[in-house]
Amino acid sequence: MPNWTFQDFLSFTGALIVSIGGAGVIILGLSKWFGDLMASRILQKQIFKHEKELEDIKSKFSTELEETKSELDKSKALFYRYSEKQFELYNALWKVLWNLKKKGDELWEYADPKELPSLSKNVSIVKEAVNVNILIIEEDHYKQLNTLIEKFEKFDFGKKQLVELRNKSAHQVEEIGVNEIIVRQVISDNGLVKQEYDHLIKELAKSFRKQIKG
Repeated sequence: MPNWTFQDFLSFTGALIVSIGGAGVIILGLSKWFGDLMASRILQKQIFKHEKELEDIKSKFSTELEETKSELDKSKALFYRYSEKQFELYNALWKVLWNLKKKGDELWEYADPKELPSLSKNVSIVKEAVNVNILIIEEDHYKQLNTLIEKFEKFDFGKKQLVELRNKSAHQVEEIGVNEIIVRQVISDNGLVKQEYDHLIKELAKSFRKQIKG
């Protein structure tokens, strides 16, 4: 291949244009214009397509975001209602538990037969409150409360047994072979039950405070 100079290239280009003539120049110009036009249209078409896809994506995510926000708002509202209801329940439940404990403590000091029905009534009140509100009582608390109720029922039974023993005449005691040792055993058993329900009450108080504070 010959060594071309810049001057040679200009001479060759000029000769080519002269040989093609004016029509060639027009054709070249039109080709360039048409090529630019097609490229522009293709570019605009691609831009429009991408913009539409982008808008579709934005619309989809916007809808999903609104749905998620709506569900979140519903969950928050439900949680607050649940927490408020649970707060009210735990406060009310603690009151009946405390009344039950006070009644048990009083009967521990003196087993008055007239007060025994009151203890049984308080046990029934707590049991009903627990079972009626089972849906909003935490599972662990429900188990603890049922254990506590069992302890109070056992304590109630022990107190009734003790009153019956003490009300028997000396002749009846001799006749059925009951003596002071049996009475002391019943008192000891009641004492153990009282210790158990005292401990459970304290544990429930801690759990209730933690639950209410969240």
